[in-house]
Amino acid sequence: MKGRGGPIATMIVGLLIMVAGVVVLYVVLPSQAKFPDDVDSTRTYDGTLEVLLNPQALAEMDAANLFLENVPVTIERHVTTEDTDGGIALVREQARILAPTGDVIQASDDFYVIDRKTMEHTAGFADDARVRPERRGLVIGFPIGTEPRDYLGWSDDYLATETLSYQGTEAFQGLDVYRFVSGSEPAPIVDPVMLAQFPAAMPKDTLAGLAPMLLDAEGMGQMAALLPALPDPVPFGYLYTYESTYWVEPDTGMLVDYAKSEARILGIPTDAVPGGFAPIGEVFSLTYEQSDASVADAVSEAEDNRNLLNLFGTVIPASALGVGALVMLAGLILFMRRKPAEAPVSDDTA
Repeated sequence: MKGRGGPIATMIVGLLIMVAGVVVLYVVLPSQAKFPDDVDSTRTYDGTLEVLLNPQALAEMDAANLFLENVPVTIERHVTTEDTDGGIALVREQARILAPTGDVIQASDDFYVIDRKTMEHTAGFADDARVRPERRGLVIGFPIGTEPRDYLGWSDDYLATETLSYQGTEAFQGLDVYRFVSGSEPAPIVDPVMLAQFPAAMPKDTLAGLAPMLLDAEGMGQMAALLPALPDPVPFGYLYTYESTYWVEPDTGMLVDYAKSEARILGIPTDAVPGGFAPIGEVFSLTYEQSDASVADAVSEAEDNRNLLNLFGTVIPASALGVGALVMLAGLILFMRRKPAEAPVSDDTA
């Protein structure tokens, strides 16, 4: 058997190469195919702030500055991985609406706990008071390996899930992407954080004085019909409506483009209309889409990440299996062709 050691060693090497390919496919790839622990990404959006109620002007009864209207804005969205715990990540999203002067018109700071594979909200980091545990579904992106189907996303305004409806595949700057849409007709806002940004009630005489500045002709007509039967102060409610479109590179889950229009509407509680609120007038309206520079960055990142996933998911495993099989075959051929050494002839003539 001494002469067969080389072929056997060759077959063992081939087997090890094949095993390495399997390890890359089933161990290394899954470790790469999840939300990274070092995300630090900024995206910008170009938009128009069509309406914004100025709370300071309202408090001061400054009618001339009660609303900001038709202001071109830039929106910055900065996402970072704050911490990880196995398959769970704590993700921070800081967003700002900037005026043309660079002044901050509005800002938010949110923390999400996500499953690093599915991107859905999950339990974890329960001791962090910045995390809102009521969230469900997709809260900050799409999963690696996004499927051509509907998903459930989350709306903070409604404190409820909303359907992200799959619309089909489109060609997008050299990529095949999935398009999803989501939206809602005006419905009551129930999020206390959002409601705290607007007045909860107003004395009748104050409301009557501000109504011509707050409302259009239709809203004035509704107010005139409702006001006599309302308590004093008049309680307010608010409605939210939006339309969003997402373009997602499915292999990586990268959001390569995004557009949204949204509005928050002052409503007066009444049983006379479905939903319990009569819409009076908009107090916030914003439309925006991802900037050309951020689209280019997202497309480049999607291509890089897709190539990396392809390297670990296809190229390396297939190459290792192919090369390993050839090496094993070569060893087997050598093993079969090598003859065992002949036995020595005896000199015994007795």
